[in-house]
Amino acid sequence: MKKLTKNIFKKYPSKIISKQEQIEFISRLNDLLTHGFTVSEAFKLLIQQTTFRRDTIKEHILATISSGANCNQILKSLRFPQSVVMFIYFAELFGDLSICLVHVQTYLERNYHAKRMLLKTIQYPIVLISIFMIMLVTMNYTIIPQFNELFKTMDVKLSPLQQFMSLFITVLPKIILYSVTFISILIIIFWSIYQRLTIPQQIKFMTFIPIINHYFRLFKTYRLASELSLFYRHGVTLQNIVKLYEMQNDDRYLKFLAAHIARGTQQGDKLGTILSKLSCYQSDLITFITQGEQSGKLGLELQFYSAIIRTKIEQRMKRQIQIIQPLTFSILAFLIIALYLVIMLPMFELIQTIK
Repeated sequence: MKKLTKNIFKKYPSKIISKQEQIEFISRLNDLLTHGFTVSEAFKLLIQQTTFRRDTIKEHILATISSGANCNQILKSLRFPQSVVMFIYFAELFGDLSICLVHVQTYLERNYHAKRMLLKTIQYPIVLISIFMIMLVTMNYTIIPQFNELFKTMDVKLSPLQQFMSLFITVLPKIILYSVTFISILIIIFWSIYQRLTIPQQIKFMTFIPIINHYFRLFKTYRLASELSLFYRHGVTLQNIVKLYEMQNDDRYLKFLAAHIARGTQQGDKLGTILSKLSCYQSDLITFITQGEQSGKLGLELQFYSAIIRTKIEQRMKRQIQIIQPLTFSILAFLIIALYLVIMLPMFELIQTIK
């Protein structure tokens, strides 16, 4: 079955269904399971009703279902996010699949709406900036050279500020093109380096980058709190949690975390102390774990804490998204004013010279 899943990944590396279709798929899957369908029956019915780019994709996934695949393995074949696949895997172990599917649907919906909000926020400024850049390039090769030639002929002397602004407007398209190219190459290089790093090195790398480090810690904390909440609510011991994490060959981070927790428990440390030695978690996670261990309600407290972290992520994203549009419009307004002054100020000088 694993070989069949790998073959699907190699042959169809792109997304199999869209993010919105993933949300609808999970919703319908939960409805079918709630009404008494087995996992296999529900998936077969849904796959038959799903439109794929190629019929061979449907055939491969149906073969995966017929081979006795679990829910998490089928979702993996459908290219659902790894965090969703892992959460479903743990839920299946403890017979908590229906409840988990509701949480997964909420999680996917929140991510989808956050991305849509970001796209709506930046698409209008991007269109305006693109139009402005096309106009600027056109003017740099047509109108502005003619004006400069006219000013030289009429012996119009430009002030240092006018010279700077004229030079800035002229080289701006090249600066943006070179900057975008440089940043793209830099991101590709950093990502390729990141993939080759060990997990401790990846943690140091991500926590070193401003802005990204906050989201990195929040997402890592949210995922761990959600998983530990699921485990402890079903009475799974820390030793068994480590064994479950060690079995996840597709997730290097979980295997690292398993080894880290195992070393800490061997030294007699509690879970809060063990996790505090890793820099990828929020400090208040340790507080919640310590309080939960003392009260004996660790599973419920972590469930409550994961909801708090999810809200924090959404609020932070909304705040930063709200900054993007005004900032972009301010930059665009500055560029339009600069372009206007580059043309009009020398014109005023020329009029004064003629008088």
